[in-house]
Amino acid sequence: MGSGSAQQRDPGIRLRAEIEGLTNALNLSQEDVAKITPIVTEAQTKQIEAFSKMREEGKLDRFQMHDEITKMRAETDKKLKEVLTPEQGAKLDAHRKKQAQDKAKKMQGQ
Repeated sequence: MGSGSAQQRDPGIRLRAEIEGLTNALNLSQEDVAKITPIVTEAQTKQIEAFSKMREEGKLDRFQMHDEITKMRAETDKKLKEVLTPEQGAKLDAHRKKQAQDKAKKMQGQ
């Protein structure tokens, strides 16, 4: 589990993991990776800034964070779908659904 917590803290590792996950799940070419990398980078930067601001203001709430993540992910996925093919967009939806299912299982201790 140590690598998971390190991954959460190191933005570079998180970025590489997200790009790698999308590359594998969507079968992306190097050209596709070049298109999505700035979108994913911007999204992670915004997320880090939003959570830093919440911490500074003492408003760090799990439910609020979850809502923010959900909203940000929807915005990011919309931008990604603008550069992906329709088939890749469908794969993105399936990938996000699997991520949510995996996270739910992890939260339940399975």
